[in-house]
Order: sequence, then structure tokens, then C-alpha cells
Amino acid sequence: MTAIVVMGLCLGWGGSFLFQFNDDAIKNPVAAAPPPPNLQPSIEELYPYVIPPKSTLNSVLRDMDLNSQIIHQIVQASKPVYDLGRIKPGTRFQLFYVNPKDETSEVVGIKFRFSPMEMLEVHKIANEWKAQKITEVVETRVMTFSGVVRNSLWESAAEAKMDPNLIADLAEVFAWQMDFSREVQAEDRWRLSVEQKIVKGQPVGWGSILAAEYQNENQKLVGILYRVNENQTGYYSPEGVSLRRMFLKSPIRYGRISSRFTTKRFHPILQYNRPHLGVDFAAPIGTPIRAVGDGVIAEAGVRGGAGKMIRIRHNSEYATAYKHLSGFAKGIHSGSRVQQGQIIGYVGNTGLSTGPHLHFEFFQGNRYVDPLGKKFPSADPIPADHLAQFKTEVTTMMASLPDWNGEKFGKSGNLQPPSQPAGL
Repeated sequence: MTAIVVMGLCLGWGGSFLFQFNDDAIKNPVAAAPPPPNLQPSIEELYPYVIPPKSTLNSVLRDMDLNSQIIHQIVQASKPVYDLGRIKPGTRFQLFYVNPKDETSEVVGIKFRFSPMEMLEVHKIANEWKAQKITEVVETRVMTFSGVVRNSLWESAAEAKMDPNLIADLAEVFAWQMDFSREVQAEDRWRLSVEQKIVKGQPVGWGSILAAEYQNENQKLVGILYRVNENQTGYYSPEGVSLRRMFLKSPIRYGRISSRFTTKRFHPILQYNRPHLGVDFAAPIGTPIRAVGDGVIAEAGVRGGAGKMIRIRHNSEYATAYKHLSGFAKGIHSGSRVQQGQIIGYVGNTGLSTGPHLHFEFFQGNRYVDPLGKKFPSADPIPADHLAQFKTEVTTMMASLPDWNGEKFGKSGNLQPPSQPAGL
């Protein structure tokens, strides 16, 4: 694993007008020395109060004996920079008093922590409340990881000492080329380089995957992030071909295929042979379901044996259906427009169903087709006038990937057959 500082991004002006130098610290060099890292105060110590679920800032502050006039002044002073009426549960904050040692004295300041990078201070100065939004300087460094699948992708991430949540990001890079719920095999290998966000020397989260490679016995996938004026346009092959397809390969990020598309299947409830013109994904109730492509909801409701179902019209030729749902995502109704990858509903067991699963159907020209065997065109490639610059960046991006470490594949890229299937 390597780490290289590649950029520093100042997201705004920082600082705080609530804190001043302490004369005692200047007189006493021992007191001025910073405490060891393990003695630094925790987030809970710095911001001891929190907005609970189903609560508002007003109700929380009233419970802390702040009068309604002060609360109103704080909210009004904040409006030009932040609407405290939209503050989210879980937000932590601290209060400042005229007498710091006496929490019954007058409140003269409040500071909210929205994220490691963003805070808001509201302070009373000369009988007037003023607000200041603070955005910390964020540095970005490149971290690299590689792994080999033994039992699951998640375990390979843990073995590589990588945040397992980055596996989901890796799966998203190649979501149009590979269904990670069914195509992962033992001895597959992967490697990636990713941005890590740093604030005051401490990691605070992940940015974008810059380059990624995934190899198995059947294919070698490479994805390179391309940006124009700091705006991400997507992931592309080293030749500049977009990895994005018209449709995702799976409506469920992680799920097991329990029944495939066939014109003749014995129905477990009806007890006779009938066509199974879709694909069943077994998954726990409540598992999020994604729209496989952009489109308009043609139907969202309850229909007989299909239970709760959604039908999406993607264009004049393609449509998809999602059946046996437990419920619909917020805002999903007939006529609403959805985007590829958007959560539209949740796995259930409604209608004519023997267990929790999603029945997924794909239509082309009003005819059922097998989505697992269908290939779709890519999105637009890198524009011709950007291709030379992109290929220059490809060299840099590929060089940022770590070397493979001790797998059976070898430097030549000759892949060895997997010994057994593996999961996520």
C-alpha cells in the first residue's frame, strides 16, 4: 500500500472567532504544549449535545432551558449561511456561556458540527448574534489496495486492510460489465487507487476511485476515472470506451439468483409447468432495488399474483418490471421519472410468492427477453478532442495502481481457472 499526496483543496475560509490565545499558556510553556494524540478530546467531548431522532433544534434547546427569544435570534442569524430549520438528527453541537464554568449563566454561542469538514458558529457579539460557516481545508492523497478473493469480496477487502465499503464503490465502477452478486469467483483478483480525504492530518472519508482493475478467468476489466474541469464524467476503458451501458446488469447490488429465465418451469405454488419469463433474485425483505436504467414509472401498485410491483418504461423499445415488493421508495408513483441506479423499492414477499425475492422482467418491443443474456450499447466514448489528453492520464492512472502481490496470475496476466465459486 502506498500513499502519495496529490492535491490540496481549500473549500472555503476557516477559522473561529470563538477562541483566543490564552495569556497563561504563553507564560507557561508546559501548558502550551499540545497533548499527545491519544489524549486529544473526542468528538463527543468537543460536541457534547446531539439532535435526537424525531426532534427539532427548537425542542432540544428548549429542553436545555434556552428561552424562545434566544433560539429565534440564533436561527435568524444563521439563515444567511445555513437554515437551522433543516438540521438533521444526529448533528452534534456545543454551547458557550458567559461563565464557562457555570452552565446556568447566559448562553453566548453555539457551534454545530455537520461533518469533519463543515461547521457553523453562531455567537453573540455586542448584543447582536452573528453566524459564520467554517469549512476546513481538505487535502487529498492517493491510497492503493489490492486483493485476491478467497471466500468473498468483503473478506478480501478486510485481508487487504481496506475499508470494506470501498468494495461497493468498486462494484459500482464495473456495475455494467459484471454482476457482483453472481459472477464473483474464488481466485479473482482486484486492485484500485482511491482518493482519501484528510483534514488536519486525520482521515475523514473517501473520495473517488481513480483507477481500478478486476480480473477473473473470463475477463479483465479496467476502469479509469475521467474528469473535465474537476467534474467527473464517468469511468472509461484505457481506449476511451465508456463503461456505462444503457442498463445495469442487476437491479439488486447483492443478491443470489434463485430462478432463471425459462419458457418452462414447474411452479412451486400452482404445481404445474408454466413459463418463467424473468429472473428471481433471492434477498432479505427490505433489500433496496435499483432501476436498471433511466425511465418513467408506467405503473406502481398492487397487481394480483405480482403483489406490489413497479413497471418502468425506459424508451419506446425497452421496459422493465419489478415484482413481489414489500414497498415503494419515497416519491415513486405512476408518471414519476427515475434515473439509472435510483432506489425505487424494496424486496418483499407479496403476491404469489413462496419467500422473499425480487422477480425481475425485461421487455424489448413488448416481448419478454432474458436480461442475463442481453448485451446493450455503451454510452458515448471520450470525445475525440479529449482523447489525447485522456490517454496521457491513462498512463498516470495505471501507474498509480499497486503491483499484484503473490497471486497465481503472474505479471503476464495469464489467468488461472478458479477452484470454486465465491460470494460477496
